[in-house]
Amino acid sequence: MSLLSDTLALYKREMLIFRANIRVNLIRTAIFPLFILLIFGATGQGINNVPVVVVNYANNMQSQQFINSLGSQGIMSVESVTNQNDALALLDAGKVSFVIVILPNFPTYNGQSAVRIYYSNTQYSVTSEILPMIEQRAALFAGPGNYQVKQYLPSSTFGAALSTPVNGANGSETDFIFSGVIGMIVVFSALFAGGMGLITDRNAGFIKAYLVAPINKAAILFGRVLAGSVQSILYITVVLLIGLIFGSQIAMGWTGLFWIFLLGMILMVCFTSVSAILASRLKNVTSFAIFAQAVGLPLWFLAGGIVPVSSLPSTLQTLSIIDPMTYAVDGFRWVILVGTYPLANMITDISVLLGFAIVSTLLSVILFKSTID
Repeated sequence: MSLLSDTLALYKREMLIFRANIRVNLIRTAIFPLFILLIFGATGQGINNVPVVVVNYANNMQSQQFINSLGSQGIMSVESVTNQNDALALLDAGKVSFVIVILPNFPTYNGQSAVRIYYSNTQYSVTSEILPMIEQRAALFAGPGNYQVKQYLPSSTFGAALSTPVNGANGSETDFIFSGVIGMIVVFSALFAGGMGLITDRNAGFIKAYLVAPINKAAILFGRVLAGSVQSILYITVVLLIGLIFGSQIAMGWTGLFWIFLLGMILMVCFTSVSAILASRLKNVTSFAIFAQAVGLPLWFLAGGIVPVSSLPSTLQTLSIIDPMTYAVDGFRWVILVGTYPLANMITDISVLLGFAIVSTLLSVILFKSTID
């Protein structure tokens, strides 16, 4: 038999097992997002301490009064830097939400704007609520129309995922947590359904039966990976329904579902392969469960599941760049929070995930075959 036909045959077997335990799988999938959204979804309903950087080239009394007015209500946390390039670098890295450049002619109007306001639309609710406040203060101190507002687009790098959206359209934490939970459910489902199933089959003697059957040994893993990617559709659907119950919305609408399911399926392939790698070196279910949690939870934290990646220490931000879950969560948040998926982020996210999926799948086949040959 060919590798393809063997893979499809074992895929059907995995799906039959999945269908036989569908109720347990649904309950297990629903518990985690319910728990997380109940605890964290109601926090941070208001927006405050929004990081704003000011470059004060005017350095006069009026400019200082303007700066003081920005931080007077505690909604904005205002800091100063000496030049515009350093300020925009902070905006590019997702460390601040706005850059305000006060030009030397402030507040005099001489045919040129006295204030430039830069923002990144990666933080939809922050932009929609705070930008009008900044414009109002600029108009008050510099005069109506004496300021410019410019959208600043992040650079196209592998670190672009570090500046993903941190707030939902309603200004609460619900959308932020909801998009992170999708990645977590996919990863944990992959880790437990993939590797734990292999260990169970090995302990029950099914792997030995495969060895004497006329099938390609790689199909044992490929069939499980294929089944996992299809099962991820159900897992993601459950999480989406729970998120909608809690008031979350997908800003991109129906088109966003395509990207959510695509990224989720690739992520499922990645971690089903990782779980197979773990299963090839672990002999019992208890050890596997411990290692799976030790892998899944830190990666979720590094990917920005609870807090924005841009707010993590610099060392952890570096580790986030090599965490494949970071790129899936990046896509989820653009689609759910902002309603657009910039081409640079899209190419980066999908390329990294596909690359990791290919490498981890090939490595899992090599390691798994070495344990049964």
